[in-house]
Amino acid sequence: MDTNVLKTFIAVCEYSGFSAAAKELGYTQSTVSSQIKQLEKELDVRLFDRYYHKINLTEKGVLVLQQARNILKAQAKMLDSLNSAESIEGEIRLSMSSSVCSRYFKNDFLRFHHQYPEIKVEITENGTEQMFDKLRKNETDLVFTLDRHIYDSDFIICAEQEEQVHFIVAADNPVAGCSWKLSEISQNEFVLTEQAMSYRKILNETLASQSLEIRPVLEIGNPLQICELVKNSSLLSFLPDFISEKYVKDGQIKRLDVAGCPVTVWTQLLLHKNKWRSPAINVFIEFYKEVMQR
Repeated sequence: MDTNVLKTFIAVCEYSGFSAAAKELGYTQSTVSSQIKQLEKELDVRLFDRYYHKINLTEKGVLVLQQARNILKAQAKMLDSLNSAESIEGEIRLSMSSSVCSRYFKNDFLRFHHQYPEIKVEITENGTEQMFDKLRKNETDLVFTLDRHIYDSDFIICAEQEEQVHFIVAADNPVAGCSWKLSEISQNEFVLTEQAMSYRKILNETLASQSLEIRPVLEIGNPLQICELVKNSSLLSFLPDFISEKYVKDGQIKRLDVAGCPVTVWTQLLLHKNKWRSPAINVFIEFYKEVMQR
């Protein structure tokens, strides 16, 4: 039984609702609902009665709540005993996209390393499909995805965050500051990430739905290098806001308002439901849950 699901169940009880629990945990409401359904299926009981948008624990639900709290207390006591006996050490194999790597593995990883110097992290950059294939084969311990929202009963969502994606342009480019249609903006010259990148795929699908296409003059995997190229040229690009954020704040790049192209992706930290969570994996998850909720 996944203790993360028990934590979600307890949060729903304590905050008297799915949406309030989702906000507190940093999940989507659909993720919370899916985890509760998973727990009900696993235990073969109905945990809540639902009346007029309100929820109440069933008799079995009250019993499960008591036992869930006992399980988490026992787990915390065990981990405290293990962690106090010696410093946490071990290796973590992590798969992620280059965009996520550029966001979370600068200052944040240095803080993590300072707190846990005996934990070694091995990072490989992969596309989403390859990440999940490696999770299923136990060739990686955790994955950091940047894609459409993913929920699969084989995987546990440890943390997640919604991300916006925009067209960007140099601040002094004449197209900055105007509203555009997708058919108009697609006529410009672009530098884009490789086609396997999730938000590039979503952009291509959106364009195709309107019988449009962007043929970039350059494709490159490093999103920060794309920002450097955009700020110093007339090229446009399409990147998540967290990548262009510093350039926007510094007045070097502007985001464009393009009608008909609302794109949202999700950063999610996941592991396989059957994966043994070592002390090293546990502290890594807790550290990055806090980082993503900032």
